[in-house]
Amino acid sequence: MPKLSFREIIRFYAPLLLTSQMMTLSGPIINVAVGRAADPKLDFASYWIGFAVLLFLESPCLVTQQVTATLVDGYWSIRRLMTVSLVVGFGASLTALLVACTPLGDLVFLDFIHTTARVAERATNVLIILSPVPVIIAVRGIATGIAIKEKQTGMIARATIGRIVVLASIAGIAVAIGTGSGAYAGATALLSGLIVETLMVFRSAAPELKRRLAIREPEGERLTYGEIIRIGAPVSLSAYVWTVSRPVVNAILGRLPDPELAQAGFGVVTPLVLLTCSPLWAIQNVTLILPESRADLRRAIRFGVALMITFSIIIIVMAATPVRDFLLHGVFNLAPDLEREVAPALFLIVFEPFFLGARSLSQGLLMRARKTTIIGVSSLIKLIVVTSAGIYLAMRNPGIQGTVLGTALFIGGDFIDATLFGIRARLLVLKGDLFKEESVYEVDETTLAEG
Repeated sequence: MPKLSFREIIRFYAPLLLTSQMMTLSGPIINVAVGRAADPKLDFASYWIGFAVLLFLESPCLVTQQVTATLVDGYWSIRRLMTVSLVVGFGASLTALLVACTPLGDLVFLDFIHTTARVAERATNVLIILSPVPVIIAVRGIATGIAIKEKQTGMIARATIGRIVVLASIAGIAVAIGTGSGAYAGATALLSGLIVETLMVFRSAAPELKRRLAIREPEGERLTYGEIIRIGAPVSLSAYVWTVSRPVVNAILGRLPDPELAQAGFGVVTPLVLLTCSPLWAIQNVTLILPESRADLRRAIRFGVALMITFSIIIIVMAATPVRDFLLHGVFNLAPDLEREVAPALFLIVFEPFFLGARSLSQGLLMRARKTTIIGVSSLIKLIVVTSAGIYLAMRNPGIQGTVLGTALFIGGDFIDATLFGIRARLLVLKGDLFKEESVYEVDETTLAEG
């Protein structure tokens, strides 16, 4: 069997790297516009709280790509995956409107997140603007999942570049005009960019989509809705918990002496965490698609570890050199109090590439083996631990720096996932459940018998 080469890994992964960087670049680009609004502290808190609520509601839509890449085959699988995606997407969009347009919004923004009335009002309007996003994300995931399955990752990168061009153009216009709400401008830019990206990726994936639709699976081999739910439900639960961590953290920060400052600081740091660590998300597709043996897997893991070290060094440079001042003051135009709030939290991000990288490598293997239960279990454990720790620390030390606390809780959740996913994935490899080779246990028993 030919060995998986690093060149093959890089050829498959490089477009995904570009895609992840471009996707998470959206946040810092939007922050450039928000930071130049008339009241940046209000707009930072409003946009990122509204976005956090939307992100939670659209959580099941975010896993459409992974589930499609795992399960897609021919006509019936695409039809059923698309049906589930549309149901989930429209359900999330309608729920977002329900939250924004009914008294439920006060319960979410004022009682749960515990932000101020003016932030709640603006965050509600951000949620209305972004309400179509879940449907767009769900539909896009079908096309990108097929592209990953076919190892045609370049088309995803090109579509993402289109998204960033549109988003940056609208954000640039908002900065040039310099009037109105930065939060509303950011929401409009994000929605417009996602629409363009989805249209582009579907156009690029059309040939592969048509080819797979021409494949009619026999009756006994058709993907069932039950299988989609069995594989997708734990991953969706994990996405729910990952996305609810932002509202939970904001709710904890909302009970500190200066909630707007703490929530605004967390809104600045979170996009930087995502931007600098997003390349590690994409390596789950490497372990999901490429390895065909344990030797291949070892190469994929070595590749992943090299990425973790590289991006950790990049974050050290960002946090401990003049790059930090240029970023916070020159790019985001932060006021002195907000800059002092954000700067210490940047050092915590140094650990995130290792946590997220280990989590992603392991999750790719779990998806490959279709053993996703641990993903859901870990999510529940993570939510309980992070919430309990955050409430305890905020109550015991009300003077704690909010952005540092929020960042520590956010990346601590990935540490828990990395540990539990890694243990489960290692057991699957040792038992021989992933590759058509003898398990370690079988080899040991044979050796003993011969002895």
